Amino acid sequence: MPATSPISRYLALLAVAWMIVMTGRLYPQFKDAVRVDGHVTTVDDFIARSCGERIGLDAVKCLAAARIDAQRLLRREQRDSILLIIAPIFGYLALAVPAAYGPWRRGTAES
Repeated sequence: MPATSPISRYLALLAVAWMIVMTGRLYPQFKDAVRVDGHVTTVDDFIARSCGERIGLDAVKCLAAARIDAQRLLRREQRDSILLIIAPIFGYLALAVPAAYGPWRRGTAES
């Protein structure tokens, strides 16, 4: 296995620190926060705002549709949060693996 450079170790440490900080920042809102029109709101607030003052059968249909929309938005927000948290590791691996195992690191000179 090739030796790692100090820069590579610092980048890996920075990526891990990023993951820890972003996990701490995003975890509290992870289970029930959705982004609507650029604003973060909870699923319950989204459903209440979507259906507002409706009553009767219209309210039941609206609540069912709003719950489906809220779940879709929640899954999208969770996916984006996870990608934001782990993106530095993917970037590090995309740069470090080819640099460590690329043809320029083989050390054999052709004669």
